[in-house]
Amino acid sequence: MYRLKATFIKEYKLLSVDKTGITILFIMPVFLVFVMTLIQQQAYKSMSQSGVPVLLVNRDRDSLGTAVERGFSNFPVAQLTVDHGERFPNEDAIKKEIIKGKYTVALYIPANATKILEQNVEGIMGKMFNKDLAVAATSSKVEIGIIIDPTANKSMVIAVSGRLKQYLADVKTNVLFNIMGNKIAGMMHVEIKGGMPQEDIFSYKENYAFRDNRSSYQPDAVQHNIPAWAIFSIFFIVLPLGGGIINERSEGLFIRMRTLPGSYLSLLSGKLLAYFFIALIQFMLVILLGVYLLPLVGLPVLNIGPHLLPLILLTVVLAMAAVGYGLFIGTLFDTPQQSAVFGGISVLIMSALGGIWVPMNIMPEVMQKISSCSPLNWALRGYYELFIKGGDWQAIQGEVIKLLVFFFVCLAVSYRLFKHKTSSN
Repeated sequence: MYRLKATFIKEYKLLSVDKTGITILFIMPVFLVFVMTLIQQQAYKSMSQSGVPVLLVNRDRDSLGTAVERGFSNFPVAQLTVDHGERFPNEDAIKKEIIKGKYTVALYIPANATKILEQNVEGIMGKMFNKDLAVAATSSKVEIGIIIDPTANKSMVIAVSGRLKQYLADVKTNVLFNIMGNKIAGMMHVEIKGGMPQEDIFSYKENYAFRDNRSSYQPDAVQHNIPAWAIFSIFFIVLPLGGGIINERSEGLFIRMRTLPGSYLSLLSGKLLAYFFIALIQFMLVILLGVYLLPLVGLPVLNIGPHLLPLILLTVVLAMAAVGYGLFIGTLFDTPQQSAVFGGISVLIMSALGGIWVPMNIMPEVMQKISSCSPLNWALRGYYELFIKGGDWQAIQGEVIKLLVFFFVCLAVSYRLFKHKTSSN
């Protein structure tokens, strides 16, 4: 106990006079979380409010072009600019405007598109109802141009092109209904009043799959980014922790410490405990940032969920895992430069694999399997369960056990590495 107390006080005094270390350990993580959350939230907000710049060149000026124009004017994802061929008579002129970056997607509807569609449908219906009197179906097609900025977000392009194809299908169905009605009316010598009903017979209800009974809550960028970047920041304590362990060995301090009775881990217990508390303070500062500071700049309040005890347990084992990995890095390498390079790059790789930067559900299947081996992914899954899905201890206990096993494996490997190095010297 005396050894632990002495080494803990030593670490506290060293950190208290190290302004650079305090900045790296406490201020930088908070600043990182604040900036990343603000950037992503504003990106989502901007996309939903202003929309993607879309240019619609409608040279048809008939049923098809009018329907597309009317549909996109009410499409929240698109910031629509309409031209009827005055400024953009062909696709080459449109491409020049796209290259300038003024528009993300451009839709080009050629002249006489509605007439070509009607001729095709009328020919098909004529064959169906009266083969001898059938109107020959034209072989020409309506070619709708979709011109895309190569730097555009793929998901937004898919949303816009999907909307276009939906309205084209609606117009085709409407034309088919009208021609069919006219054919039936001619055969039965009756008059059909009215056209195809415009009301949609389908209604859509969207909700989220929560583990609890929440109904009005909607996840936002704050709920996703706060835990993700907090985990990333906590794991970066491997740099000062690993470097500190190596410095103590290279400067001869650890040799003097070994004159005291005790194992390798007991001699480092105070240092490990100090960085364990640093990790907890880091996470606490990030939580306070999400609850109190982010709402002051117009972002949503962080909702940590109703299960406080599982949140504390998950954070404790996350801090233990980060400290254990820092101990492993400090034991494995012999110079601070080696530990800094390997430790920093390995944390970046684990965060990329773990879903910190890119959501797991858009990764290839092979990468999703690999990412399940990242301790940052285990922690992220746990926080998502608590913050977003409404999970409790039962939902996160698997992730907690994985992080605990990772911590003890790091301890065991570090101890074996230390014994191997000391026995070979």
